[in-house]
Amino acid sequence: KWVEKSIEIANAHGYLDKLSMIYPADVLPRRPLGNFDRQEIKSLYDAGDSKSLVRFLLGLTKRGHPFPIEHPYASIFRQKPQLIPENPAVFQKLEKIIMSMPLEDVIRGITRPIDLNRVMGQAFQNWLVKYFPDRGIPVLPLAQFRSYNDSAFLDGKDAKILDYVSRELGYSLTRGRDLLYKIDDRYVLGEARFLSTSGGSQSRDLNETIDFIKRIKGKVSGIGIIDGIIWFNRSYVNRLSNLGSDEPALTVLLLEEFLKSFR
Repeated sequence: KWVEKSIEIANAHGYLDKLSMIYPADVLPRRPLGNFDRQEIKSLYDAGDSKSLVRFLLGLTKRGHPFPIEHPYASIFRQKPQLIPENPAVFQKLEKIIMSMPLEDVIRGITRPIDLNRVMGQAFQNWLVKYFPDRGIPVLPLAQFRSYNDSAFLDGKDAKILDYVSRELGYSLTRGRDLLYKIDDRYVLGEARFLSTSGGSQSRDLNETIDFIKRIKGKVSGIGIIDGIIWFNRSYVNRLSNLGSDEPALTVLLLEEFLKSFR
């Protein structure tokens, strides 16, 4: 039922327009770089001190800046700087890569905007806490949520939801989810996904969500709130269409209707 409705909505006029109100995709601003940091980078670059420059750039990543280029070993060195002296060949390759770049490109790499895909998950949470209280469903901190006698959402995600579901409802999860809703003594545990491409990690994400939907049943109903390319990919849609009537997967545009039907 919910998969069929979602397919209809996705293929109707304005699906992505409506979705963009929940998952906005505005271009994010470039990350600011202070004058001291900018001057230090220029001085080290001009002096050809590649070792100190790369170490300085790695230090900047701990303050919210990306490394100038996407590089797996830079990420490892950022997390474990003690590995640098133990692996000089790899570190020297990083030095050569950075020094082969124009200084302007190094700066541009450091100040590039946050990847939009990384903020999509938080976008769902931001929408939920604004949208549903205006419709009479509050988002409550743990103590109030526990004792509240009407429908409500738990204020929080991931670890907070994981702890509540494990301790108070007796469900074993490997990680938290994106929403926990209750009405009377029943609960909805939701996993929200926005998939922009097919294949690879996106297929893995869908597999995990389907497994979650099939596994969480009883007093707690697991639902997949899925949007994006999934509704236009035949193999994905076929997999979702094979879900049972008690295994709901739906577009976020149907979430309010689904919760009303849950009463």
